[in-house]
Amino acid sequence: MDAEIDRLIALHADKAYAVALRMTGNSTDAGDVVQEAFLRVMKYFDKYDPSLPFEAWMVQILKNVYFTSLRREASRRSVSLSYKKDEDSASLEDFLAETAPGPERLAQARENTDRVQAALEHVSPAMRMSIILVDLEGMPREEAASTLGCSLSALDVRLHRGRAKLKELLS
Repeated sequence: MDAEIDRLIALHADKAYAVALRMTGNSTDAGDVVQEAFLRVMKYFDKYDPSLPFEAWMVQILKNVYFTSLRREASRRSVSLSYKKDEDSASLEDFLAETAPGPERLAQARENTDRVQAALEHVSPAMRMSIILVDLEGMPREEAASTLGCSLSALDVRLHRGRAKLKELLS
């Protein structure tokens, strides 16, 4: 069983880190979330149903670890939700669009990614997770709803409101 756990963790480690990085907004916290999540994966692996996708189970654990860390952090400090808008405006699609390689385009893409990540930090955790799973990680809506423990209609509401908030913050 340990070999199977190691294989699944190795197979999904990059995806777990990418999701955690988008949730937390920085590599230090993302590493902490992934580490704690993988500890829980190992601890509760006997509860995993192999007939279900491992990735969805892992993302559920990542989400739980992340929300727990948010609750702990909220009890320690408050975060200002004020956000200064740039004079330049662009749509979310512009920020997420793929760019051709080249130093100037790579620098612009990095700046756009940073702006989207900063905007994501000003969206509620439930909306943020919905956007991360569906829009940024490409998870099917049905699977994302199941992973987040909500109905498909609730997911759609979170996506709609989250996208609207991001558009507002990025314009």
